[in-house]
Amino acid sequence: MKSDVRREALRLRDGLTEQERLTKSKIITERLISLETYQKAQSPMFYASFRSEVITIDLIVARLAEGLPVILPLTLIDERRLVPYLITSWDKDIKRGAYGIPEPDPAKASPFHPNDLDLVLVPGSVFDKNCTRHGYGGGFYDRFLAEEAPQATRIALAYSCQLFDRVESEPHDQKMDLIITEKETLWCGTRH
Repeated sequence: MKSDVRREALRLRDGLTEQERLTKSKIITERLISLETYQKAQSPMFYASFRSEVITIDLIVARLAEGLPVILPLTLIDERRLVPYLITSWDKDIKRGAYGIPEPDPAKASPFHPNDLDLVLVPGSVFDKNCTRHGYGGGFYDRFLAEEAPQATRIALAYSCQLFDRVESEPHDQKMDLIITEKETLWCGTRH
């Protein structure tokens, strides 16, 4: 069952030590920034890492220091959707948001139209070698990618312990274009 696989992948991810997460996240980030797809992205949307997810905060802060655009999603729980915002400062434009996740402060960040996104970094609980992704059960990223940013290249960042040979998928589950782990980069070529 989908929930059993998700639970197992999260158990494995949560079992990584802080040092393992830091080391693996650094390798994953290096793999990401070496990709031409990432280097050419003009308007990428990131996710602010939370709990045991692949760490993205250092990447975001470094990108802001270079004066490059950083777009982050605001989670609207009642509407069950993500709204992108352009931030210019991690210290000034971020607040604790839905579920305690760092997200843009709408009073300080600028709204960004999802049609203008060319790349979306996607978190998740479990992935497979066919680029299937399962999130955390709310469907926020599935809806966002399908309805608001279908044009964007989808890149999932995951630890290898989250990558299974095959996981069950449903019609609404959005496929990734690439999945990057500390061990490999999977190109699915499903859309781009």
